[in-house]
Amino acid sequence: MATKELKPQVSIANELIKSAQGLNIGEKRLLMLAVSKLDSKAKPTIQGATVAISVSEMVEVFGLNPDSAYQEAKKAAEGIMKRQIRLKTNDVDSELIQWVGKSKYNKGEGWILVEFYYGLFPHLFELKSHFTSYRLSRASGLRSVYSWRLFELLMQFKKTGLLNMPIEEFQHSLETPETYNADFSLLRARVIEPAVKEIREKDGLTVEWEAIKAGRKVKALKFTFPTEQQLSLVSEPKPPKAAKPENSSQKMDEFLSLSETKSRLQSAKELARLAKVPAETYLTEKDRASIAHYELTI
Repeated sequence: MATKELKPQVSIANELIKSAQGLNIGEKRLLMLAVSKLDSKAKPTIQGATVAISVSEMVEVFGLNPDSAYQEAKKAAEGIMKRQIRLKTNDVDSELIQWVGKSKYNKGEGWILVEFYYGLFPHLFELKSHFTSYRLSRASGLRSVYSWRLFELLMQFKKTGLLNMPIEEFQHSLETPETYNADFSLLRARVIEPAVKEIREKDGLTVEWEAIKAGRKVKALKFTFPTEQQLSLVSEPKPPKAAKPENSSQKMDEFLSLSETKSRLQSAKELARLAKVPAETYLTEKDRASIAHYELTI
């Protein structure tokens, strides 16, 4: 299981940063919180790609309304199972990758279990170059998915403070509607300016932008902002305050342990069915002890 850092950091490959991610703001929050718990330097494994998140943790990190947070979390947990990443391989073709292989919402305990899809592993693990990292707390206050996606694109160039992006690539990454793409005034008024304004207000990053034209047509967007060295002189914004859940670490470990035990038992039963032998054949002493502890039936 991935470990939680004191200051959770999101690290993902640049190819994923530039992709069309297919997420709404609730799904983006859930998945980036899950990504922040992964060890981006480690070798990929199913166990290392499985993360448990409590709803109370989402309330704390993102400043959600506790009264509606459980319903929002449940909706996000269900939604991510349908979402796909669209990687643009060239001007015409694109490649689709799903975000997760498993998503489970435990209503009674208020936990979400997220298991990232193995096809996504190259974009999340063993990251040595061509990847982007940022502290989750810097994006946690954003309320628009357009703002978050622009923030990620900016963070890819945080050492230079300059993002030059062809307009078509910008529209692909932010998944802007065709009506906006056909009318730059709409794109500016409903996507670019609100996103820049929210990043300035919530993160404090002083972003400036301009449209680069060829004749009368906008061909690219240019964003300038303080470099990483300049940002290090500014104190990090504090995350939204919320009540901290009691015994959250203990409950998370217990939930993961039960989920792993059920998974092992299910696998053992399936193998036993195919081999026509007792399920105990594929269970270790430790497995049997865990099954007995949780009063599961073999």
